[in-house]
Amino acid sequence: MNKTPVSILQEMMVKKGTVPNYELIYDGGGSHINTFTFQVTCDGLSATGTGRCKKDAKHEAAKTMLETIAKHRSYPQLPASPAQSPMRTPLPAQIPPSPKIPPNAPFINAIGALQDLCAENELRGPEYVAISDVGPPHARVFTIRCIVSTFKEEGTATTKKQAKHDAAKKMLDRIMDVVSDIRSSDATDFKLQNEESRKQEMMASEIAKARYPGLCPNPATTKKVNLGMKLCQYHTKLKSSYDEKAREEFLSTISTLGLVAVNLKADNMNNISIEESIIQLRKDFHELMKSMKIDFQKHLIEVEDKSRIMTAIRLNTSPEIIEFGFGCTHYESELSMMFNMLKTLEILLE
Repeated sequence: MNKTPVSILQEMMVKKGTVPNYELIYDGGGSHINTFTFQVTCDGLSATGTGRCKKDAKHEAAKTMLETIAKHRSYPQLPASPAQSPMRTPLPAQIPPSPKIPPNAPFINAIGALQDLCAENELRGPEYVAISDVGPPHARVFTIRCIVSTFKEEGTATTKKQAKHDAAKKMLDRIMDVVSDIRSSDATDFKLQNEESRKQEMMASEIAKARYPGLCPNPATTKKVNLGMKLCQYHTKLKSSYDEKAREEFLSTISTLGLVAVNLKADNMNNISIEESIIQLRKDFHELMKSMKIDFQKHLIEVEDKSRIMTAIRLNTSPEIIEFGFGCTHYESELSMMFNMLKTLEILLE
């Protein structure tokens, strides 16, 4: 089994009834790549060794001392490569500098952009894996790998955040190139189609665009009424969002639907089946929200009392308007919820 220079020198000196004396004479100096120097004295001789950590420097000093002893005492030279201490803090040949963004160039959040691009193209979200972490504590160099499908890209930097961003940027550029090629190919194929096929596709697109607002639960074209002000000024801002004629029409519709809701609640108390009427009221309520250009969402909320059902409705205003409804069935809960929201809208528009 190979022995290190330190152990060989130690055994040699112990046989002579002494031990080598090691002294740290240079402790790195605070540079970003530390170096240490040890001096060893024994048998009336001295030698020094330098390394990037104390252990390496000590082994280098012992190796130099063994060579000095062999030369001074005319001993046979030591084997060419006694066991060396492992380098515990290796650094790459060159630390990559952090990329500098030109002052006039907009910052791109590559990590977020890559996540969105994967979602748009129905790809599995990116996975980030730490590959290496080397260097002294004050000068670490990190390498992180970004994996999307079968693609792999690596980023290296002096911080984990920058390394991750670098890997995401490379992957973003790569996927963008692939998507661009696919779209270019699709465009070429489209040009090769005959005129009749293009007309049919355009007609289908127009039909889809016309139907989209009514079918999409959160259409991009929906107007978000801005109520961003003090609570006491809600009604003023909402009323000013519509002209006088439209406001009067909305109030009339709200009053009518509210009266229907009151009658349905009374019918429900008399155990009369009202499911079809509530479904119609729901449709009318949806049409009212659509005409007011207000998007909304309904949520079913769990309550401790399992015999009761709680439903909430949230209007996509700023800030949001939320009302709740309770009932023994889903229909009763929804009816109560719509009634409460209608009363709130009536108060805000009056």
